[in-house]
Amino acid sequence: MFFPVTIYNAEGKVKKVLSTKSLHERHWRRYRETERLSSVNKGRKPERPKGLKEKLDREFPQIPVRHC
Repeated sequence: MFFPVTIYNAEGKVKKVLSTKSLHERHWRRYRETERLSSVNKGRKPERPKGLKEKLDREFPQIPVRHC
């Protein structure tokens, strides 16, 4: 449930009123966009820059390696 939002300017006068319908549409549009973007990366391993593991191993040799 969305309630209308009133936006005021610096003088305290009404600048804009966002209706319930516009907030509802904006919410679902942004939700679908994030779902689409997250599904693109689903199942992929996060990419690491080349040489990062070796650099970290040199800088922090005392930290044990964990495989997830």
